[in-house]
Amino acid sequence: MFRKIIPLLYATTLMAGDDAPGHRVLELDLGKAIRFALAKNFSIEASRYDPKIAKEQVRTAKGKFDPNFDISYLRGEETVRDQFLRDASGTGRHFSFDTVAQSGTWSTGVSGVTVWGLGYDLGLSSLRQSGTANRFAADYTSEASFSVSQPLLRNAGPTAQLAGVRVAKNNAVISEWGLKARIIAVITDVIDVYNELHFARENLEVARRSRGLAQQLLQDNIKRVEVGVMKALDVTTAQAEVAAREEAVITTQRVVKDQENFLKQLITADLLPLLGTRVKIAPPTTPDFASSVITGVREALELRPDYRQAKLDLENRHINMAFEKNQTLPRLDLTASLSLLGIDDDFGTSAQRVANRDQSSWSAGATFSIPLGNRAARGRYNSAQLESAQALVRLQQLEQDIIVRVDNANGAVVTAKQRIEANRESHRLAKESLDAGEKRLVAGTSTVFEVLQLQKTLSEAETAELRANADYNKAVADFQQQTGTTLRVHGVKVE
Repeated sequence: MFRKIIPLLYATTLMAGDDAPGHRVLELDLGKAIRFALAKNFSIEASRYDPKIAKEQVRTAKGKFDPNFDISYLRGEETVRDQFLRDASGTGRHFSFDTVAQSGTWSTGVSGVTVWGLGYDLGLSSLRQSGTANRFAADYTSEASFSVSQPLLRNAGPTAQLAGVRVAKNNAVISEWGLKARIIAVITDVIDVYNELHFARENLEVARRSRGLAQQLLQDNIKRVEVGVMKALDVTTAQAEVAAREEAVITTQRVVKDQENFLKQLITADLLPLLGTRVKIAPPTTPDFASSVITGVREALELRPDYRQAKLDLENRHINMAFEKNQTLPRLDLTASLSLLGIDDDFGTSAQRVANRDQSSWSAGATFSIPLGNRAARGRYNSAQLESAQALVRLQQLEQDIIVRVDNANGAVVTAKQRIEANRESHRLAKESLDAGEKRLVAGTSTVFEVLQLQKTLSEAETAELRANADYNKAVADFQQQTGTTLRVHGVKVE
């Protein structure tokens, strides 16, 4: 869905820029930036292959139960030359002769194993024999054979036979959760960088206004020196502050460029053409937030990819433990076979006579075996038990970590919201203080240094308020990531 709308979005958002003729501007809001990232981000594209690879591994595991069809043909000849046979009369004379035996064999069959461990082999074959023994006339022996082997202990039943398939299926689901985790991380990164870019842009305006205040004060001081109501040193002080604030503007401009590049890197797979494009973003909206740690933890245990992956990994450990337990059992297999032969001087008739059972044979029995000590199998089973116990402890540790992280993320949102209110009030008071300081300077009851300090205080208060707003938006995004609700909040469905 996102792939279809991306070209249209680029076509409508790339236009002639405002900075200079020929420059392009990429206009974005947060929603567009997220949609671009979902369609064009390299890390998401790479992660999309994981579920596909995992599904093929499921196919591979199921291939264990695919019947195997084989067909073969073999032709041969055996010749024995200069054989001697004594004369029965006892005169000592003997005869020499050669013998030739020719054969041609073709066979075909189907073999395999079922989910219960039953191995089967169904075969058809025909042997053509000729040579000096039958004056090179052809004799055909056709055979139909069937054999089975059923384990009763080791490798018996679906628990042992389907272990690999069940693990592969769980791994496929794990890879799907891994893709969701990657998408959540990218969305969170986009929100963070978007807010950092907006903060940098607004902070640049603060730096420019601060520079403007210093420049205005410098001009006013020059006029006051000219009329003799101020010393030349005050002009020098103002000039030094203008230069310092110019440096702050230059530094902040670089920060804006860096954040633009970070955002471009997240939303496109072809970065080079966008390097010369200016990014114009709409102010991020302030999301609503309802504080609830208990609800957040409950959602995290349901929606967080890493937790769901850990639970599936624990299930895989249990599957492996059950399989290794089965492998500690002795081997007891029931076997049976049946062979029917048809014999004649042509292939068609010999094949038809298989049903007449010109010759038949059958067998049935059992095989029992166990390694003395069985240390290898028991060692693998004990290791599987320990790994399962270890995975359970790690899952419990992750649950505890989730509780802490959700609570901390919730606290970060609440704190950021409080900082917004505090810094807004600080901004208001700093502006009032600057106004009063400028009036005192005109009245001669204040100094240039004091006014410059009040200007700095105002700029710092503006920056702090902007910082608090950006941190609040980022904290909400982090809370959504910690609770696993990012995809739901942004309406993203992973197919």
